[in-house]
Parts: sequence; C-alpha cells; structure tokens
Amino acid sequence: MNRNNPSAFVLVGPTASGKSAVAQLFAEQTGAPVVSADSMNIYRNMNIGTAKPSPAERRSVQYFGIDLVDPVESFSVGDWLKAVRPAFYGPQPPVVAGGTGLYVRCLLQGLDDLPAADEALRERTEKMTRAELQAEVKRTAPEAYEALADKENPRRLVRLLEKVSNIGKKRAKGSNAWKKEQPAVIGLHVEREVLHQRIAERVGNMYKGGLLDEARGLLALELSSTAQHAIGYAEAFAVLRGEMSESAAQEKTMIRTRQLAKRQMTWFRHQLNVEWIDTADFPNPEKLLLEISRIWKKQGAVPVTI
Repeated sequence: MNRNNPSAFVLVGPTASGKSAVAQLFAEQTGAPVVSADSMNIYRNMNIGTAKPSPAERRSVQYFGIDLVDPVESFSVGDWLKAVRPAFYGPQPPVVAGGTGLYVRCLLQGLDDLPAADEALRERTEKMTRAELQAEVKRTAPEAYEALADKENPRRLVRLLEKVSNIGKKRAKGSNAWKKEQPAVIGLHVEREVLHQRIAERVGNMYKGGLLDEARGLLALELSSTAQHAIGYAEAFAVLRGEMSESAAQEKTMIRTRQLAKRQMTWFRHQLNVEWIDTADFPNPEKLLLEISRIWKKQGAVPVTI
C-alpha cells in the first residue's frame, strides 16, 4: 500500500442492515482488517447491547475501532480517527463498516473540513441559549449531535450548525454536483418491514443473551452522557431500577432503534455519495458480498483522509 494515499472499502447502512456480517465475510476471505465506524462499539464492557462482533469473529479477523475507552470516558470523532489510523497503513485497504455517518464523513473528507463562518447564522445563534442550540443541532443533524462528545460546548454546537447550513446552500444551487466532490461508497437498503423485524429479533436476542446482567455491572458507574443514554442500555437501567417492565423496555428499545435507523438513512442520503444495494435481491450475506465485491473490484478502494 502507498502510505501517502490511504484508502478503504466503505460499507454503510442503518442498524441491523447486515453490514457487520458482510464485512466479516469480506475480511475472512481477503485478510483485510475491519474498521468499525460505530460510535457505540468504542465502549468496553458494553458488548451485548451494541451488537459487537463475537469473540470468535474477532479472533478470526483484525478489528479496529472496538473497545477503545471505558464507558465513563468522553470520546470524540477526532479520538476515533486517531485510534483507527493504523488500519489504513497495513498491506491492504481495510473494510470500513458502520452506521455512524459522522465518523464515515470525517474519514472521507477530513475532520477540519469546516465551512467559513456564516455571519447571519452566527448572529442568530448568538441569541440562542445552550438548550436552544442543542435542540437545533439535534433537529437538523441528529447523527452529528449523537456523535458529538461535548454537547455542552456552545461553540462546537454553532460550528456544527454552520457546517450543516453550508452543505444545504451548496445543494440549494441545484443538481447533485456536491456528490461529485465525494467518493462513492456502498450502502445497504433494507425494506422497512424487514428491517423492523430484524430489529425486533435483535432486541429479543439481547435480552436472552444477558443484557440485563451486563447493564447491572455498569449501573453503579458514573457513565458518560452518551453511554448512559445509549439505546438498549437506558431501558435496561430503567428495568433494574424498577422503573419499567422488561417487556416495556424491549418495546421502547425497538422504537428507539427504528428511529435511529431512520435518522441514519436520512444522514447517508444527504451527507454521502452512496451507491445503494437493495438487500431484498440477495437472500444471504454470501450472495450480497458477491455483488458488493464485484462493485469494489470495478471501482477500487476509495481514498480516505486520515
């Protein structure tokens, strides 16, 4: 690999779309490492609720981006980029798979790809309280808000709003010219009913697999805000505190996961140049990988900024 031109095969999609299974197969067949672009996989001792690769899978494939910090620590996209950087300087390009759009975008375009200050927006945001800024960012860029380590920092909130505003202005000028500036990545599209069924099965399996026991070991810790409110864990904590029944917790977790999947798809469609593959056309991960590998062989790995 040319160390001056790092690259990767990038696979995105909503939670439960099958990204991890395809990435695992690709890595097993090619010897490539896997980079997890999932903002929850960074936490140690949060395994069941984050659907991390199994110990057996991790023994057979080299993973980056998993178990980077304890859940009491804060973590930023910059920290993630620094942690996964070695994966891009090995003998072959890694496969990057995940649903945290901000991680993928910064990997492809750089962490410092921020627009010039928007004076009109800056004047408006100067009059907003921190709570109003948080609400505005959460509404306009939910994925970016979730990935932001310091949600209490008004300056970072304003800069995120400026970036979103700048992107919107570029696209308002017409056409999809903005996409030509970005490398194409592959995305997995799953029919809504199928995705909802997969999410329901995943949540059920998490509880059968010991999510409550795992959460019990975390309950006494002073968790970071992100870890404390993580989908699945927040509901498990409520069960352990006697605030919610297990069935209600599972239902709420499914609802929040479906909402996350919807936000992820919105992010990918508006923030990345994605070539979508309809997973309904491929009955299993093996056949899906054949199609993805055909495209990757034709296109080659895309350049990354890291």
